[in-house]
Amino acid sequence: MLKLIKLEIKKFKLFNYYKGVLIANLGFIAFLSMIYFLERNDGNIPFENFEMAMNISSAAIRTTFIIFAAVLIVKLIIDEYKSKSIEIMFTYPIGRKKILTAKLMIVVAFTFIMVMSSTSLMAGLLYFAEAQFDIFPVELSFQDIVRNVYVNFFYALATAGLSLIPLLFGMRRKSAVATIVSAIFLATVTSTTSDNINLFSIIAIPVSLGVFGILIGYLAISKIEQVDVI
Repeated sequence: MLKLIKLEIKKFKLFNYYKGVLIANLGFIAFLSMIYFLERNDGNIPFENFEMAMNISSAAIRTTFIIFAAVLIVKLIIDEYKSKSIEIMFTYPIGRKKILTAKLMIVVAFTFIMVMSSTSLMAGLLYFAEAQFDIFPVELSFQDIVRNVYVNFFYALATAGLSLIPLLFGMRRKSAVATIVSAIFLATVTSTTSDNINLFSIIAIPVSLGVFGILIGYLAISKIEQVDVI
């Protein structure tokens, strides 16, 4: 399986995505900095505490990488069905289920790693900014950092699971547009924040969506033998 995953990564040159990931992270930093300076200029407190700043940045990160995951689904699966190039892979002495599992594992692993690393980067930068410039009105404690690590890990797992939900819409008509649009809708609904609260703040929702996404992936794998390339 690991060898198959490496071949898929090499085939689609997925390591070239690092440029997009780098730009995205610079965007997260710029977005949070813009909020801080605009609020300061208006005489307001930009962030009440570390948790508020992380909630805002985490929402932006989840939104970005759910859409990134949808792009990967299109590249690895949908486009292969549309061009029928997946027929060639199905002639290999490798089971269809193993091939699709490898593709979905790439999507899930990419989403988890990117969400976890980007939120960790933002947390580290906020910790540094607080130590140097005292940007929060309340003191940032070590317990806040530890709690944030656990929360980010959980959110990264949930996001990795729900990143497979657009597969349900994309595979119906082998549509790249349906895949991307459903991902944008899902990302927007789950990450829209009001009064420092979004759907991810309600623990049952990210858990349910993550499990649902994994279930969609499992069903896609289990039914791959009956799916025709059309």
